[in-house]
Amino acid sequence: MSTALVELQGVTKIYRLGEVEVPALREVDLRVEPGDFLALMGPSGSGKSTLLHILGLLDRPSAGKVLWEGEDVTRLNGGRLAELRGRRIGFVFQMFNLVPNLTALENVELPLVFLGVSLRERRKRAEEALVRLGLGERLHHRPSQLSGGQQQRVALARALITDPALLIADEPTGNLDTTTGREILTIFSALNKQGRTIVLATHDPEAAEVAKARIRLRDGRIMGGTP
Repeated sequence: MSTALVELQGVTKIYRLGEVEVPALREVDLRVEPGDFLALMGPSGSGKSTLLHILGLLDRPSAGKVLWEGEDVTRLNGGRLAELRGRRIGFVFQMFNLVPNLTALENVELPLVFLGVSLRERRKRAEEALVRLGLGERLHHRPSQLSGGQQQRVALARALITDPALLIADEPTGNLDTTTGREILTIFSALNKQGRTIVLATHDPEAAEVAKARIRLRDGRIMGGTP
């Protein structure tokens, strides 16, 4: 069997609220292979976002293992985990999470700033990323001057700027109208056809249909997948 890009083995996640334990994931096994496009589906509270956060190394499991390209990264220290996350994983969120006082260009540059890329190089790469997503005339606009769809394209350009091995999207169309959401999903589909590995969480069946496979969660467990 080939090495998965990321693999979860028996992952459980428990949140503690005072003396109360709230299980978010229960003994989840999951393999994400290079070139996959997976849609995580399930009602609110099913564990979709928690699973995404663990796949994206934003959170650690309470039990179980996370393997990245065969290496157990479960107990890496914070610095090494952040470096791996910054170089290998891109994130797109429902609320865009753009810095309001920065231009589109400056927002897209941010991951490269943290990686120590020179101003000239990061400016060039950010501009190219925005042009590819149809925002060549919006480089110097701030988020408040952009539509929701344009803001999500900026967020997507920012997620792709480091050429990540894995793109993670949490309800990326949840804050968009139907037409704009379909445009964003078309971009995701094109990225996957170009070889990008994507894991997307959604409650929208139409959004899930663009993925190659659908994984259904309920009460923190994987209930099955749909090819």
